[in-house]
This record gives sequence, C-alpha cells and structure tokens, in this order.
Amino acid sequence: MKAIVYLPLKPEVAKSLNLPVKLPVLAEDLLLITDQNNIPLDVILRGLEAQYEVSPDEYWKSYLVFFYYEKFKDLLNKGDYTKAGEYLNKAKALTYDYRFHFYNALLQAKLGNYELAEIEFKQTIALNPSFPLAHYELGNVLFARKDYDEALEYYKRAYELNPEFLLPLMKIGDIYTELGQLDDAEIVYNMVIQKFKGAHPEGFNLQPIPEVYLRLGVVYNLRQQYEKAEKVFKEGLKISKKPEIMYNLSYTLMRLGKHFEAYGLLLELSKEYPVPEVLNELGIIQRRLGLYEEAYETFEKVQDDFRENYERIQYFVEKKSFEEDFLNELKGAEKVLESVEFPFPDALELIIKTTDNDGNLLVDKFTEELGLTPTSTDNNEPDTKWVPYILAAMYIAGTDPIMMEKNATLATIATYGAGLALACSTALLRLYQFLLSGGINVDDFIENVVPELEELHFTFSRTIALLTEKPLDDFFEEECTTYDKLVLSLIKLIGYVPTSEELERVSNTTLKHLGKFFLELTRK
Repeated sequence: MKAIVYLPLKPEVAKSLNLPVKLPVLAEDLLLITDQNNIPLDVILRGLEAQYEVSPDEYWKSYLVFFYYEKFKDLLNKGDYTKAGEYLNKAKALTYDYRFHFYNALLQAKLGNYELAEIEFKQTIALNPSFPLAHYELGNVLFARKDYDEALEYYKRAYELNPEFLLPLMKIGDIYTELGQLDDAEIVYNMVIQKFKGAHPEGFNLQPIPEVYLRLGVVYNLRQQYEKAEKVFKEGLKISKKPEIMYNLSYTLMRLGKHFEAYGLLLELSKEYPVPEVLNELGIIQRRLGLYEEAYETFEKVQDDFRENYERIQYFVEKKSFEEDFLNELKGAEKVLESVEFPFPDALELIIKTTDNDGNLLVDKFTEELGLTPTSTDNNEPDTKWVPYILAAMYIAGTDPIMMEKNATLATIATYGAGLALACSTALLRLYQFLLSGGINVDDFIENVVPELEELHFTFSRTIALLTEKPLDDFFEEECTTYDKLVLSLIKLIGYVPTSEELERVSNTTLKHLGKFFLELTRK
C-alpha cells in the first residue's frame, strides 16, 4: 500500500477548490505541489483513490466522484473523448445519479450524437428538474439541430431557474438573430449587458461578458447601424480584447470611413492571429490605402484561400499586365481624351512634373511640390481644394484603369487622407471610367458603384443610391463646398445632361468645369 500524507489546507482554499481541509496526498506526489491554489488534478485523484481504498465511506466517496467528473471535464475540453468516457464510468460505478446522464449527454454532444445527447439531458432533467445547466445544455443541443422553438423553451426555463445565469438569456438572443428577429435580439442582448452592469462581480464566473457585446455589435452591423456597432464593440474590447470583436469592429470602422483606424486594428490582429480571413481583410484595406507592395505580401500568404484577391493585386505591383489579360473597355476613349481640353491646367502641369514617364504618380515628389506632409488620417470632412489634382492624376494615366486607380488613391491619401475623401475619389474615378467606357445611363452607374462605396463610407453610398429617387435638377445653385457635395452634384449634372446655356448657370466654378469636361467625354 502506498504511503498517504494529509496536507493541511487553508479553509478558504479548501472551500474554493471543494477539497477537504486535510487533503490525502500520496507521499511520492508531495513534491508536485508547489502552490495550494493550484494542485494538479491527477495528484488530487491519486490521493483520493488511495484514501477511498483505506476508508470506503460516503465522505471520501463524494470527493472522489466529484473529482472524477472534474477529470472528465478536463479531458472533454482537451478532446480526449475515449479517456473522458473511462472517467465517466468510474464515477458511475461509485455513484449513479443525474450527474452521470448530464455528463454523458455532454460527451455525446461533443461526439455529434445529438439525438442521444437530447435523451440523456432529458433524463437528467427528469431526475433533477431544478438543474438550470441541464436545461441550458439541452437548449444548446436543440439549437445545434436548428430546433429553435424547443431550444427557446429550455433556455427560458434555465433562466427562470437561475436569473443570475445569463448564458441562457444570451442564447435566446442568438435564436432571435438566427430567425432574423433583430429587434428582439437587440432587446435581449441589452438585457444581458444591463444585468451584468448592475450585478455583483462574484456571481459571474460563467457569464458571457465580452461575447454579448460581440453579438449585439453584429446585430447592429446587420442592421447597418454602424455608429451603434462601433460603440458596443469598443465597450466589449475594454472587457476583453477578443479577436472576434476586433475583426468585426474593423468591418464597422471601414463602413464609417475610419480606414486607418481599421487598418491599425487589423494589422495588430494579424500579428496575433494570422488566419486567412484576417490577412485577407488586411490585404484589402492595404490595397484601398495605396499600400500595394504590403498588400501583395499579405495576399501572397493567403493565395490558396483568396485566389481572386491575390490575382488582382498583381496588376497593381506590375507582376501582371492588365492589357495582356483583359479587354480594356477604356481603350476606345483614347481619341476622346486627346480631343477634350482638361479643365484644370495648373493642376495638370504639376501632375506632369510629378509623374514618371509612364504616368505613375511619384508621391514624394507630388507632396514636395505641394508643400504637404502626408499623414495617416481619416478625413471625413474634405473640402474641394485638391480635387483638380486628383482628376489630373487620373487623366495622366490615359486609358490604363489600374494606373488611374493607383494615381487617384495615392493622390487622395497624400492630400486628404482616407475616410470620406477616399470614398469621394473612388466615386469620381468610377464615374470617369464609366463615361470613358461609353456608359450613358447614370442609374446604371449608381447601381454599379454603390456596393463598392458601401465598404468605404456607408452613409455616402446611401446618399448616392437615393439619387435615383430624387430630382436631378437641384445642382445649379449648390455651393459644393465639400468633396462629397461636389461629387453628388456632378452625378446629378451628368444624369440631367444640361445644355451649354444651362451649364453656364451652374454657380460653383469647380462643378461647372468638371461638368463641361465629363459631358464632353460623352459627346465625342
């Protein structure tokens, strides 16, 4: 028989760990105990098993059964289901009660045997109707089987049995989300958050604190309420820096026009969790911000998972030629561009000085000529000062769509930054390309451009989308003091197609020049 020693524990430690104040430990295991608050589970089990052999009474049996189940849970979480089943049967051999059915149900659920798991959970409830965890876990099995109505009943019962147990309440919100009842989901998730905020911290060992912020934020994203989503996600991150919250927040920030903030978040996330989905989103935003070499390196890492994005970025870093792989729809506009007069000659002169022989914008030279110091900022209140230079950067690219996009992006980031300014430049670029390719109907342009703009600035994209439902003749007196108003007025002007006499009535000089130039592209 192996020697047993009795390790005295502090009463508060024994209580918190559900251990006797004098813990039986094999003498050979004493050296494995370095901290009373963190005694290895196998050490506890070996000591209790030896003690039960010596004293097979109810007192020691209750401790041994409890820790058999603890070992079962540990193995279940590690995915060692065979070994977990062995400890489950060890516990059953000593004491058969509702716990066996409950833990066997958990095991069956992990194995994907949902029907058997459901039977076992229901047996647990029959033996112990007031056990809230059984109702909750049965709800989870039914949820996995998409039996939402019955799952809802068990989640409600679990919450009724213990109103401080908030996981069932959160899962009720999940059901509403799955069913598309987003208003109901919002109410429930907010209930969870408010209950947490008003509760005593000691009662929340199992509570879904950051997860509920994630879920509520996703609901707001689905409803396109991005300001609310941003607020909720950031509150969740204060509690726990969960990667799922960071990932979803980056999505939200992009649609709010907070591009550099989203980029910083994804860059940080990619270092800790370099999974394909994160790297793909990082590559997309790097391309959006004109960081083409960085984007290429990023997409190269996920080329097997996101082949289309990897192929696309190669045109921006001159690994592939767009002209060789695609029919350039803009090619037919070469004579048109040669015959029209560019409306901003001073801007064009500077662009000619700051591009290479092929027409690529040299950013350092460009900013030096303008006396600018580029900053990584999101500009969501852009004026119209730099619009002529951005248009000139597109114009100098001729009919090369890739160079147009690169020049427009780089010129925008160098002058304005990202944010709404980048969305406006994208709309201006797409309108320019639309007209050069022979597009006529402005409704077709709006339909094509809105999905792209939604990813850059949702509010601006909605404003453009609504143009199809409003009169197009209210641009004549528009002041156009901001970039977005200028672009919106230009789209209206193109859709309205004013006569030369009407065009002279346009009060804003920049809009008038842009309008003449763009209309000439359609008339040649």
